[in-house]
Amino acid sequence: MQNKKIVFISVAVLALVFIGAIIGFKKSESSNVETLAKTSSKGAPFVRDHSVRMGDNKKNIIITEFTDPECPACRTFHPAIYNIYKEYYEDIHLVIRYLANHRNSEYVIKIMEASRKQNKYKEVTDLVYKYQPAWAAKNNPNPQLLWNFLPNIEGLDVEKLKQDADTIDISDMLALDRQDAATLGVRGTPTFFVNGKKLEKLIYQDFLDLVESEIYK
Repeated sequence: MQNKKIVFISVAVLALVFIGAIIGFKKSESSNVETLAKTSSKGAPFVRDHSVRMGDNKKNIIITEFTDPECPACRTFHPAIYNIYKEYYEDIHLVIRYLANHRNSEYVIKIMEASRKQNKYKEVTDLVYKYQPAWAAKNNPNPQLLWNFLPNIEGLDVEKLKQDADTIDISDMLALDRQDAATLGVRGTPTFFVNGKKLEKLIYQDFLDLVESEIYK
C-alpha cells in the first residue's frame, strides 16, 4: 500500500512538472514573438513586401493571418476576419500570409494571387471560401471547379485570370511564408497575430477584444 502511495505521488508530481513546463514554454514563446514584433525590421516576419495588405492603417495596427484556402477552419473563421476589417479598416492593416498544408492549396493560392492584378483579391478569396465544400470535397477534391464559379464575380476577366494563374510563380513567396510561420511558432491555420500578439483561441470575441485592445490602448 505504501509503495502504491509513493508511485501515485510521484506520478502526480511529474504531471504537475510537465504541465508547468508546457505553460512556461508557451509564455516564453509568446514573449519571444512579441519581442520580434517590437524589434523586427519593416514588420518582418509578420509582413513581407509580397504580402496582401488591406486597410488604411491610420493607427498602425497590423493583423497578420496565416491561412490555407483548403483549410475548413479558415473557411469557418473567414467571415469573422472581414467583420472586423469592415469595422476598423481605417485603423488597421490586414496582412495575409499562406501556410499551404493541403494538396490543392498551391493551385488555389495561384488563382488568388493572380487576381491581385485585377484588384479582385477580396472578391476571389470570398468565392474560394464560399465554394470550398465543393472544390475541396474531402473524398473528391477538384480545385478546377473554381473556374465554374469565378465568372460570378462582376468585372472579373476570367480568361486573363487563367493566363495569370498559369504563369505566376509563387514558390519563393510560399517558402518565405513558411519560414516566417516556423519562426513565429505557427503550426496550423488559421493563426492570427495582432501587433505581434498571438490570438490563443479561435473565438470571435477574443479576436475582437485583442484588436480593440490595441486600437484603444
